[in-house]
Amino acid sequence: MILNAAILGAGFIGQNFIRLALQHGYQLRVLDHNGCPPEFEGRLTWIKGDFGSEDAIRKALQNSKVVFHFISSTVPGDVADESAELIQNVVQTLRLLQLCVQEKVARVVFVSSASVYGVQAVLPVPEPALTEPISSHGIHKLTIEKYLQLYKYQHGLDCKILRLSNPYGPGQSIKGRQGFVAIATGKILAGETIPIRGDGSSVRDFIYIDDVCEALHLLGTTEVAESVFNIGSGQGVSLNQLVETMAGIIGKPLATTYIASRFVDIPASVLDIDRARHILGNEVKFSLEQGLTRTLAFHGVQMTAHNSSNL
Repeated sequence: MILNAAILGAGFIGQNFIRLALQHGYQLRVLDHNGCPPEFEGRLTWIKGDFGSEDAIRKALQNSKVVFHFISSTVPGDVADESAELIQNVVQTLRLLQLCVQEKVARVVFVSSASVYGVQAVLPVPEPALTEPISSHGIHKLTIEKYLQLYKYQHGLDCKILRLSNPYGPGQSIKGRQGFVAIATGKILAGETIPIRGDGSSVRDFIYIDDVCEALHLLGTTEVAESVFNIGSGQGVSLNQLVETMAGIIGKPLATTYIASRFVDIPASVLDIDRARHILGNEVKFSLEQGLTRTLAFHGVQMTAHNSSNL
């Protein structure tokens, strides 16, 4: 069965998912503010436009049964103009949901964030845990989740919400402001020290991008009734441990420097992924070392012969 789908946002996650979706035979309409990359030309319908444009969204939604919503103007560490970001993220998503109802879209798959949980005393964090975000980014994500569930109740617009941990892998900008693995890779290539916030003891749940895309595919096609799923590796690793793992793959020590932490930095974030495993049938296929090896190789980082042969 061919799935007609719209993809809103073709950044790191979006472009990786497009590749997988095309392999599965999706008929895609993609909305992004950038032009279509050469690798996708002739293989899908690309709408160059803004998320705030009703005309552009209508074009993307045309004949689409499932919408994958990847657009966000913030990342967890941003100190933003809350009112402006509220409009760009929440208000514009509300308009999207209204248009989805009008265009008879069946389902919206939304990439939320582990940041909705805030600081938790018990790890790993299951989906029923209290949601107490400590950043505007987390508040926006949680608010959109609530509106998705409201539209499911009021209009029958099905939703699948992916509470994502810390994705990494090929395609993530090594010069951006998000993604510790990507930032560290950029510093390695530049011959610079890797900045680590705090003392490096902060724990994160890193998940390789191919595992994220497989979960998105399942969320787009599943027939299960459950709406909210944690998507991560289910394993916690400190930033210090991550750098040590990267050093082991490369075969040489890596220089680091410790910088001040931020008030939005959660001390430890690890997701309980049992619901995704048992209800959705989702399995994590890439270990941290495997994912890091593939990521470093993609960027041309020299590695030990042993790790190069295991790609």
